Amino acid sequence: MNKAEASLPILTDRLMIRRLTRDDFEHIYALCLQAYTNDWPSGWKMNKQQASDFLDWQISKYKTFNVVSDAVYFAVVTRDESIFVGHCHVGVIEELSETEIGYGISKHFRGFGYATEVAIALTQWALNTFNIHYVIATIVDDNPHSLKVIEKAGFINYGKKQLGSVGEQMEYNYFRYYNPSYENRYLNVPQ
Repeated sequence: MNKAEASLPILTDRLMIRRLTRDDFEHIYALCLQAYTNDWPSGWKMNKQQASDFLDWQISKYKTFNVVSDAVYFAVVTRDESIFVGHCHVGVIEELSETEIGYGISKHFRGFGYATEVAIALTQWALNTFNIHYVIATIVDDNPHSLKVIEKAGFINYGKKQLGSVGEQMEYNYFRYYNPSYENRYLNVPQ
């Protein structure tokens, strides 16, 4: 068992971040359906078979757990009743060669501070487990709630970056959170 596997699940006061399983299929598919009503990112518009294939693909990534060259997705559930409230991920953005954290809370569970709780816990887990210098977050302007979440989680905004998204270039706010275990030599504005 590697260090990443040994450190799961990630527990917060109210939530558990755990591996996805096939039992999560209906929840993942429900998130896909939210994309069709503009309550979820458009890249999640998948039919049942595509959602099933996506889930299998993500589960297969637990064999390598490499967030420096790939991305790994997790389920976010409540600790008390194991209610599925969303997902999160950590992994590389190939265009930047940097490790990103991301999160998505189902529209039915927004407004309770879950996204901030996930962002903080996942950031600390990624930095400590993989001994990386920093993680990033990229967020579009038309997602003001997520912009507030990532700022509450302590990320620093370093301006804008053009990144590919679902076949087109989009402008994202670019944030970093530095591993406090390293010296402050990385606090200069990135190029």
